[in-house]
Amino acid sequence: MRYSLPSLLWVLTSFQLGAQSPVLNYALPSGAAPGKTTTITLFGDNLAGATELWTSFPGQTALDPDPAQGESSKPRYRLTVPSNVPVGIGAVRVSTTNGVSSLGLFMIDDLPSVVESGTNKTIKTAQELSLPIAVDGTCEELSFDYYQLIVTNGQRISAEAVAQRLGSQLDPVLRLLDSAGRELAYCDDASGAGSDARFSYTVSSPGKYFIELRDTRYQGGSKYRYRLRVGDFPLAKLPYLPVTQSGFKSEIGDTSPEKAELEPNDTSATATKVSVPTVVSGHFEKSKDRDFYQFETQKDQRLAFIGKSRTAGFPCDLFMQIYTSDGSLLTEANVTGASDAGFTNTFRETGTFRLLVEELNREGGPELGYRVEIKPYEPGFALTVENDKVEASAGGTFDIKVSCARREYNGPIMLALTGPVESFDLKSPLLPGRTNEVQLKVSMPANLKPGEIVHFGVVGYAKIGSSFFETQASTMPAIRKLFPLMLYPPPELDGWIGLGVKPAQKPAEPSSVAGPPKT
Repeated sequence: MRYSLPSLLWVLTSFQLGAQSPVLNYALPSGAAPGKTTTITLFGDNLAGATELWTSFPGQTALDPDPAQGESSKPRYRLTVPSNVPVGIGAVRVSTTNGVSSLGLFMIDDLPSVVESGTNKTIKTAQELSLPIAVDGTCEELSFDYYQLIVTNGQRISAEAVAQRLGSQLDPVLRLLDSAGRELAYCDDASGAGSDARFSYTVSSPGKYFIELRDTRYQGGSKYRYRLRVGDFPLAKLPYLPVTQSGFKSEIGDTSPEKAELEPNDTSATATKVSVPTVVSGHFEKSKDRDFYQFETQKDQRLAFIGKSRTAGFPCDLFMQIYTSDGSLLTEANVTGASDAGFTNTFRETGTFRLLVEELNREGGPELGYRVEIKPYEPGFALTVENDKVEASAGGTFDIKVSCARREYNGPIMLALTGPVESFDLKSPLLPGRTNEVQLKVSMPANLKPGEIVHFGVVGYAKIGSSFFETQASTMPAIRKLFPLMLYPPPELDGWIGLGVKPAQKPAEPSSVAGPPKT
């Protein structure tokens, strides 16, 4: 059989397009209820022939094919979530025999779900809601979405737009209006919800009320999705759920004892006493709150003070100072943009010192929490990888570039994989001394099933002086690319690399396509 050159190019291009990796954009509904089975539909690209839906939270998934559509480009899965899984945000991945998708964020929600009508662009055409309810919707450019509520006298209306926390590009604005269109409540960015919006309002008279939702920049489109939760409930923080479903278990954890603040500790005389190493945790209950912690040091001891607030999900920024026993300021943390506060100090004398922890803007509230780890400083290193997924054929190989940031250690670093990858072969797992980058080549066993998802991590370890140092490689560069509007992506997802297994490659067969005609 003879093909013209344009036909041959079309055949080759079609083959390449058919082998593209799956891309998961979103799921409908975007939440599943604990203790129930929810059928969700996946939307994205190259999803035909889906083989597995992975969830970071406990749950069972089963493909729910539509016989009329065959291998649908919008696969449906029955997702069953145990009743003890709390309301919060987790992650999902979908695989086909052509690879695996990147992470998509998904909610565990105890509210029933409905889909936006699409005709609710004015108050007169507002979509009626029966509370409590969660609505999956999309904002259109230069447009508003309206929802109508019928409430009783003295009823509390709580509304929450979950958008940025689910990876959406939407920056929502919420308003509550009465039947005459007068504004009763307004929210742009809510404390503890990033750039998402939420409010609670108790009505003084029964009747019709309206919720208005739009993007703060009046932008819209398929990437401007939201889950609007409405009912009579307290607006509690929605946590990111820890990953439990991958079979991957981090071998590295913080072993320092934790010490909660003991109020009152807002003066140096009432400082909470701690022993190093430790992790102190507290809250700024009111504005201008100050928390002191007292500790002892030895001469020439160097300590590290590592604060966590934003990266731990608390909507506040830390400012830390060290004072001597006579009340003199010794040193303070350098506040640098979006990073959490942290610093080190070498104490030149044995003695008693006090750590002061404040909210940078002197704000307060029960949701403004923090953690500070205090420990002896140690040379070491931090590792990062730039991908949250890789793909390879069973029996094949894949590469991972590992980057290293060193802290006063220039020696060699051994690298290894952790997770259910005992039969994987890691070639040249050594990062030489004074080298900050290496390309790892991993060989896979041939018995893996096409379409399977395997999760693993990369760890590095070294003998530094008389101590053994070990750390896990961060995938945060990849997560930040996935969710660019999140200033503080969920650390619960950090370190996970998803492997999508493709069919084993077969030896190339002789081509049946004839060459160009002889002249």
